Amino acid sequence: MTRPTAHAHQVRAEHPAPDAGLLLTWVQHTERSSTGIVDIKPGGGLAPHIHETHDEIITVLEGSVEFRFGDGTFLAGPGDVMAVPAGTVHGPVHSPDGCLMVSVFCPWFDPENPDRVFVE
Repeated sequence: MTRPTAHAHQVRAEHPAPDAGLLLTWVQHTERSSTGIVDIKPGGGLAPHIHETHDEIITVLEGSVEFRFGDGTFLAGPGDVMAVPAGTVHGPVHSPDGCLMVSVFCPWFDPENPDRVFVE
């Protein structure tokens, strides 16, 4: 799971998201952070949520996604970076054509006990 580099398209090819869904594939964990590749199929997304103890930094690599941040939404595309402080409602709620992203959590994110509270 921990490797010095990961190519997002290779990760997607090895771990594709289900139809109209989303898949987060962890590529790195350290004592201080966790990094994953997020593949969202066309029409897929994730309900708005918060992380109580984690900041999250999300970078869109390709495609587009309707992104919820606080009380609003906006369309994010390649090169957009979202810095989400702990306790902020957010989520990639809908991707019209599919999306590939990198997501970094600080501190380390335990996949067995996820810090994710859905709000709607």
